[in-house]
Amino acid sequence: MLRRVQKDLIQHLKFRLEVLLRFFSRRRGFWLRCILCWLIGCLALSNDEITSYDQRFQLRGDQKTSSQIVLITIRQSDFSMIYDSRTNFLDNMSEVTDITDSFFWNKPLWSELLLRILRQNPKSVGVTLYFGDNVGTVRMTPEEQRLFLDPRVVWASTTNSLERILMPVFTNREHSNLGSNEVRRDEDGVVRRVFPQRAEMPHLVEKITGKKFPTQLAGLPINYRGSSRVFKQYTLSEIIYDELPANAFTDKIILIGAETSAAPVYMTPMGTLSRTEILAHITDTVLGNKWIQRLPFIWYAAGFFILMLLAVFVITTYPQSVALFCIVWIGTLLAALSAWVFDSFYFWSPAFSPFILLGTSWIIFIGYQATKIERQNFHLQQEQEYLAELEQLKNNFVSLISHDLKTPIAKIQAIVDRLLTQHSQEEELGQDLKSLRLFSDELNRYIQSILKVLRVESRDFKINKEVADINEIIEEALQHLRPLARERGIEIHTALEPMFSAEFDTTLLKEVVINLIENAIKYTPRGGQIEVISHESEEDIHVLVKDTGEGIKPEDMEKVWGKFTRGSDQDLRTKGTGLGLYLVKYFIELHGGKVLMESKVGQGTTVSFTLPLESEEDEVLL
Repeated sequence: MLRRVQKDLIQHLKFRLEVLLRFFSRRRGFWLRCILCWLIGCLALSNDEITSYDQRFQLRGDQKTSSQIVLITIRQSDFSMIYDSRTNFLDNMSEVTDITDSFFWNKPLWSELLLRILRQNPKSVGVTLYFGDNVGTVRMTPEEQRLFLDPRVVWASTTNSLERILMPVFTNREHSNLGSNEVRRDEDGVVRRVFPQRAEMPHLVEKITGKKFPTQLAGLPINYRGSSRVFKQYTLSEIIYDELPANAFTDKIILIGAETSAAPVYMTPMGTLSRTEILAHITDTVLGNKWIQRLPFIWYAAGFFILMLLAVFVITTYPQSVALFCIVWIGTLLAALSAWVFDSFYFWSPAFSPFILLGTSWIIFIGYQATKIERQNFHLQQEQEYLAELEQLKNNFVSLISHDLKTPIAKIQAIVDRLLTQHSQEEELGQDLKSLRLFSDELNRYIQSILKVLRVESRDFKINKEVADINEIIEEALQHLRPLARERGIEIHTALEPMFSAEFDTTLLKEVVINLIENAIKYTPRGGQIEVISHESEEDIHVLVKDTGEGIKPEDMEKVWGKFTRGSDQDLRTKGTGLGLYLVKYFIELHGGKVLMESKVGQGTTVSFTLPLESEEDEVLL
């Protein structure tokens, strides 16, 4: 029993797999295009992580920064007087081009600077300049040692070409007042990330903020808050000459750096910045925990696959104009959402590559749709040609049969007429001959109706308009049909309003009037009445045919205008081809008019039509 269940399960899975394989084999071209669009989107995504990342900062512009961060900039001109008194071979300090951090070392000046800063009780002070072997031996008094080794002051350390850590001269015994000032560039020379340092030498920003970097070996994206001058800055001269506001440094994080014409600058997404400004942006990111977050590449690729499926669904389901609007709307929405999420939650999501994916999907699948439509049009054209040939064969067959029947019917009618003349005195034989004559007339009318339908449905059918009076057409039709009405005991009344002549095809209009009155006679019981009315409005001619017959059921009102269609309860009561009203509607609409029908069961039917007084050709000429 268990083996049979296992065997049935294996057969079922095999069947499902075969169905799935057949589906994918039939849709292989479709899925290959989907995969191609997705791969192009993923390639654009890999490039978007660099270019779009930088553009996102540039589009965002300057943002609000932490008020706890203050920069102090030492300019080259602040040391010009000191070096002018030391050097005799320099005529102008502007000629100095090879300037390093040691250029800005002067113990009395730094003592004064630190003293004035520490008086205001700052939270921490970070010196981004390296003062080590490059300034030689520094002798300090006990008071200067307390000042330079103050636990709130953090001095920058650096590394040489051999990756050896170089200590500043103000290192305490625990090395707790040191921090690395390293700024690392990416391969293209742009500073986008900060990297965790060695355990024995933390980063300068970690020391002055008291917070650790999240441990990420790949580097942490810096959340740049703007270009230069977004942080509060003071110069050395403003501090020395007491030009600062009160409590400018109280509970602040101070970063001290230098600005010279030869100082190194770094390329960032926000343009060129100095080392001190980059460290200030890192500090702001650490204080507000504003690190830029990213998902692994695989998650973005999965999202792109879903986006590609959505784009393909829209393109293959809706018309091109609607699909294009949806594609543009989706791309714009994603770009706006990406910018909002980046600015509000510091989360990076691609904005440029989705447009590449959507555009690629549009181009590829519009071509796919065009090929598909062209193939469908080809098959449709073949089917149309086949149906046209079939219709032509049918028309030829009906026309041939109808024409072949006209001759024998004409001969039968001629023989019947001759026999009626010869045997007019024999009552029984004469009655049979009259019935035979009546049946042949009905058969002849059926054949004529079929020939009329074939003629009007032919492609070269045209109406021949001429100036005539509609009332004359009605009188001619009544003259032809009054004997039939008298024979059935039906009275015909007319109310024809005098009208001006109009342009229409007299032959077709006479056929319309005859069909309407003949239908009224056919479906009106003996002793009934028929009324024919005509009148004119400002724009149309109106003709109405009213009878007192049985009426038409509401569910049959629309069907009676069809070809070979009659009322559901008339097939056995009265004879007819079901072509009369079809021809009426066809002929009236050829003239630009309308046909209407009102009927109540047991009360009668009113069929009317309108003809425009001015044709479309006349309106164009006017």
